[in-house]
Amino acid sequence: MARPKDALIDGVQILEAVLLPRGFHFQFDGEGSGSGGDFARGAFVREDRRLEIHFRRSLGLVRYHIGEKSASHESYMRELGVWDQCRYPGFSNDPRNEFDELAHDLSYAADFLVGSASTLRQAAAKEAANTAAREADAMFGDVGDKRKVDQMRRCFWEEQYSEVVRLARELKYPAQISESERKMVEIAQKRIGRRGFFARLLHR
Repeated sequence: MARPKDALIDGVQILEAVLLPRGFHFQFDGEGSGSGGDFARGAFVREDRRLEIHFRRSLGLVRYHIGEKSASHESYMRELGVWDQCRYPGFSNDPRNEFDELAHDLSYAADFLVGSASTLRQAAAKEAANTAAREADAMFGDVGDKRKVDQMRRCFWEEQYSEVVRLARELKYPAQISESERKMVEIAQKRIGRRGFFARLLHR
């Protein structure tokens, strides 16, 4: 498997086809090692706009910045009304596919690439409000859920799909996880041949 830095730089070449013509340039922000393994990160930058990307075992965090405001890929695409047409994250086993998927989704992001970024600012405000609500919920005991979701992500990328499903069953507030996290659990279910329980769990 390629080093995270090498895989990131390789994937950046795919995104450059979309971003360089819009005046963005790539800045490599460094690499390191954490509890989840080695990682690398960087950003496409133009004036006060940044598309931040992180790579560990695959393309992970994708975040859009305008000044001091920022929103995740999912939040922004939802605010644009195109989330159901997006391809990233597709949870591909080939890291290059994930960069292709993100390049596809950037075709919907004219607001960020060449526009006023007003929709991005709206997405950032909503995400901040949702984050504040989640933090409030944490006071009532869902700190354990946050830890379990982190474990689920690690287990998914290590292909421990049964463990992902087990941890999902233990969530105290399953309805509060993100759409991409639900998708991750659904994929894990399919790969171990168990379907349907998570949908029932959300409505228990």
